[in-house]
Amino acid sequence: MSVASLIARTILDISIFLATDRIIGTPDSTKLMLVQKAAIALIPSPNNQRILIISGSNGLLGISAATISQTTGIETINLSSHAGLGGEYILRWASSLIREGDVILLPLEYQFYSATGISDDFVNFDALGRFAISYDHQILQEISTTSKLKFALLNSISGKDWKEYISYFGGHLSKTAIQEKLRQRGTQGHCYTSFTLNKYGDETCNIGKDALPIDSAVLTTAISPSMSDIDPSGYIKKFVQIAAQKGVKVIPLYPVSTYTEDYQNPAFQESAQNIKKFWEAQGLEFQDSLAEALLPPNLMYNTNYHPKDSGRSKRTKSIIELLKKQSIGIRK
Repeated sequence: MSVASLIARTILDISIFLATDRIIGTPDSTKLMLVQKAAIALIPSPNNQRILIISGSNGLLGISAATISQTTGIETINLSSHAGLGGEYILRWASSLIREGDVILLPLEYQFYSATGISDDFVNFDALGRFAISYDHQILQEISTTSKLKFALLNSISGKDWKEYISYFGGHLSKTAIQEKLRQRGTQGHCYTSFTLNKYGDETCNIGKDALPIDSAVLTTAISPSMSDIDPSGYIKKFVQIAAQKGVKVIPLYPVSTYTEDYQNPAFQESAQNIKKFWEAQGLEFQDSLAEALLPPNLMYNTNYHPKDSGRSKRTKSIIELLKKQSIGIRK
């Protein structure tokens, strides 16, 4: 792409941003999702204890807050959202919503353990840069100038999202049009619309999809075979410290993901053990079982982190058993 083309593309992006308050490729549903979940979390609770699920989409689709709430008798809210925001952003957002007495289920996606800081996430996690520019200008103050310039360059040379550019020129990219598009997608059972969340914050787009054939996208291995430098920027440790200061109990979990034969490889097993050791080094007992977090491909939906509803049910049952072992309010 020539310099002239890059300049033209940049001017176009700025023009669209000034007209719509968003840049092309922004995950608009994520903003609506976070607003809805925050509203649920801010409702005064009659009890002194809540269970909060915090992660990317593996928790959003893979753990049922509704079932946990109904089984334990403890109000449970699924605060999980979009892994493309990065773990540091997700935990910062959630930390403003936690309060004394809460119990946090924390099935962080594997890539979050290797994240090197929010400036790198801004470039490396696809959704965060566009989301921040469109909807969270405050976080932009913490992003390094180098990362901002790198993001701008990568965005300018990217050939994707061309349909959205065409949509803009066709007059179909107004705020009202975006909202209506998300609403229509929600009625069609698509994920990430914000219109398919239940009152507990669970995503329901995967309900009724158990008969679907196995999607090839679920067959990859989520964990890395070489996870040794965990939490290099310290953002997970910082969240644990904030939780402790607020009188919040953190229960770390392996994320829900697809079982593949790679997990028989000692390198992958070592990565899983390194995660367990990391949490124990934070003074937190790690009781979760990797075998319980891994689901066969036929129980997965459309990525290696997204289970079908039957997969969510299986994983939720194992988490409820873990809660029982920790004597966290199970109904008789």
